[in-house]
Amino acid sequence: MANPQKKITLLISSLRGGGAQGVCVTLANGLVEKGWTVNLVVLNLNDSVYQDRLSPNVNLTNLHKGHIRTSFFALHKYLRTARPEKVVVFNHELAVLLVMIRMLTSLQFSIIARNINTLSLKRENEESFWCKYGIGFLVDVFYGRVDYVIAQSEDMKKDLIENMGFNNHDRISVINNPVNHIIEAFIKDFDFSSVRKQDYLLCIGKLEKQKAFHLAIEAFSEIVYDYPELRLKILGKGSQEHRLKVLAEKLGIYDKVDFEGFQKDVIPYYLNARATVLTSLYEGFPNVLVESIALGTPVVAFDCYSGPREIIRDGVNGFLAEHEDLEGLVECLKRTIDMRWNLKQVSETANIYKSEVIVNRYERLLSSLILPN
Repeated sequence: MANPQKKITLLISSLRGGGAQGVCVTLANGLVEKGWTVNLVVLNLNDSVYQDRLSPNVNLTNLHKGHIRTSFFALHKYLRTARPEKVVVFNHELAVLLVMIRMLTSLQFSIIARNINTLSLKRENEESFWCKYGIGFLVDVFYGRVDYVIAQSEDMKKDLIENMGFNNHDRISVINNPVNHIIEAFIKDFDFSSVRKQDYLLCIGKLEKQKAFHLAIEAFSEIVYDYPELRLKILGKGSQEHRLKVLAEKLGIYDKVDFEGFQKDVIPYYLNARATVLTSLYEGFPNVLVESIALGTPVVAFDCYSGPREIIRDGVNGFLAEHEDLEGLVECLKRTIDMRWNLKQVSETANIYKSEVIVNRYERLLSSLILPN
């Protein structure tokens, strides 16, 4: 018989490729293995990448809704039927929707919001009027009414306290993202001495303004003639792709930059790279850095808010450059390329992010939380 105390509902928009989706699946699978009843609710399964990685023991519900703003009634119907006690939600807009449903109906359930980004910076950098002011207003009014928040980094927690009105530290815990379980399985008995690094630097992420890949391209253009065989590989799709290609052409390095698009299997890209580069304007807790070091590949990143400074150990698993300091980034890249790295030692710095460690922390938190309805 299932333990009624070990039952949880997870809510996410989709299972497309992305950091939050990967963490959601890792958490669902990990809790199921520990005897939890896990109900995973998604708005849709369009372009699903992670569905085939989901344990068959996870109860998956598809609401068949294309957007959060059209999902109110479908989500309300699910909640009315399933009557969950605790819902872990992987999107701040969905968290707002849950709060509104709870306020407007007789349904009672606890809302645990897993914060996926630095919300104040996300709003500051929004270009859409509706996202910046419409959703921003709703977040100001309703997000503080969630019962508990899980931040991915200490800086994210600080942002919630200083800018989002979470004055009660007892309502926030910091739990970092886990290493992707596919990567964990790959490195379990892997011999890092067999790796022969290839001459390329790697960028992975959505080709959007937040990731600022134009800075990676500019930095690459400063070092490429010192390392004639070096290439830059960029994995991902997004609205900035054309602009990035134009920039590479303008800088005269288009023939040395490979736009690889979205790749489902990123392990070979990480494993063979000289380094992984992160130039984001802001982050939550960048999975790219954790995945890279787990696979023995050092990382170079701007000290953006938030995450990189909590992951990178200078000279051990990579180097940290001052935020948006292009000259500093160039120097860090050169040091990384010239340095002889102990790949196994780089990989071991990711042990604190093992999925078992992170799932255990979630389990302890979810088991101990007594939340008001």
